[in-house]
Amino acid sequence: MFLLDTNVLSELIKPRPDRAISRRVLDAPAGTLFASEITRYELRYGAFLHRRPDPFWAGIQAVILPIPLWLPITAEISEQTAIIAARLRRIGRGAGVIDPFIAATAQVHDLTLVTRNLRHFANIEEVVTESWFSVA
Repeated sequence: MFLLDTNVLSELIKPRPDRAISRRVLDAPAGTLFASEITRYELRYGAFLHRRPDPFWAGIQAVILPIPLWLPITAEISEQTAIIAARLRRIGRGAGVIDPFIAATAQVHDLTLVTRNLRHFANIEEVVTESWFSVA
């Protein structure tokens, strides 16, 4: 089972989405794809910044939001996020808050994190990552 990073889901609404991503997402059995509420925030924030926010958000709602099962941020995820973020900061690899939240969500739910940004998660040993992009 898989946790889809924002860059995987947002690929689906590009004018020319990566074929490998489209194929893997569309062929995935029901109930095997998940996303964090942090990803929903990133998608919504991106829509607000878009030159045509309302139609762009409508596209996200129609195409992206129905695909994964959405996982809430829980106390356990918040705790794991703090542990991950503090460790990254101690080793000089501060990653902000978003990536540690996504990594913690994958860890808590025992999901493989699918992302284009494998390097962003390379120093987070608690999470298994993979890329479905044609060229990572």
